[in-house]
Amino acid sequence: MTGGNLQGLLFLLNRPEPIRQSSLLMVLATGLGDSNSLRSGLKALAMESDSPWRDRITQLRMLIEQGQTLSEALSSATGLVPDATLLAIRVGEQTGTLRQVLADEARQLMNQSASASQAQPMFSTTIVWTLTVGMIALSLVSFIMVFIVPKYKKIFSDFAVDLPPLTEALISASDFGANYWLVTFFPTMSCLMAVSAFMVWAQLQRLTSGRIVFSEHYPRFWTPILLRLLSITVAAGESLSDAVHAIHTQLRPGQAAGRLSAVRQQVRAGDNCWASLQSNGFLRRREVAFIESAAKTHHLDWGLIHLARTIDRRRDRWVQRLGTFIQPLVVLSVGLVVAFVCVALFLPLIELLNDLSKSNN
Repeated sequence: MTGGNLQGLLFLLNRPEPIRQSSLLMVLATGLGDSNSLRSGLKALAMESDSPWRDRITQLRMLIEQGQTLSEALSSATGLVPDATLLAIRVGEQTGTLRQVLADEARQLMNQSASASQAQPMFSTTIVWTLTVGMIALSLVSFIMVFIVPKYKKIFSDFAVDLPPLTEALISASDFGANYWLVTFFPTMSCLMAVSAFMVWAQLQRLTSGRIVFSEHYPRFWTPILLRLLSITVAAGESLSDAVHAIHTQLRPGQAAGRLSAVRQQVRAGDNCWASLQSNGFLRRREVAFIESAAKTHHLDWGLIHLARTIDRRRDRWVQRLGTFIQPLVVLSVGLVVAFVCVALFLPLIELLNDLSKSNN
């Protein structure tokens, strides 16, 4: 199932997905600062939906009416927006750029929805396909090795035919698999099934909550959202140091948070923000050069948002190319295994037919 098909299914089930989340953020952005407008917008959004989305919107509205901040209400009414969007909202509240953050995140989610419906199957979908094909191939080959090859061996031993080396290798592998299937077939199949289930879960997490598993340990993953938030901060005339501090406080514990903490300390000590981001793995040298050029031309906010989008597009293309490469590689690997089994099984038949033909002559 592709990303676009999965989004459509989630929409029909009234579950969180980018289009629905984008609509919510636009309602929040237009109603910010006007409680009556915000209340009416959330009521209308809830009325046009069914459970459980309607119930979550109603819960959000009640929490806001009770005096909670938007980020607190969204944290309590879980599942309404992706984790990265919630992080951006918290930073927007701390830096005074909440309205801009809401509008920017709404556009980002809408673009994500459009690209997902047009793109090739996502990388995790390709991995699930690969594991499924692997399990089917492993099951078929194991059946042949355990049940077919031993009988095949007995037939040719009765004819006293010398088996080719390739067939001998197949029979040796068959004997090993039959004798030690508890340490070969069973663990391999269990691992494949476990990894498949994990990838399906990770795919659902990515689409519903926006969370990429283990992303907190990869600083480079956070570069696009970091640049988008800093772009909004620059456009609003706020301090970069305060923005970096606000972003750091909202990151999940991990290597990325530790690196950003180092950036915050360096910026507070007077170091260049972009050089600090480069030294801690968030930016590359050519990206820093681009940002500095944009700053010299007084278009820093535009340069940051353009760079964030470029990194996102480059990442999507890389994932698509990798997924495109994996599928033919899996097909080739399975084909080679099948070819080995077929050749090993048919070579003795050819020799047997040749012997019978010579004896008849």
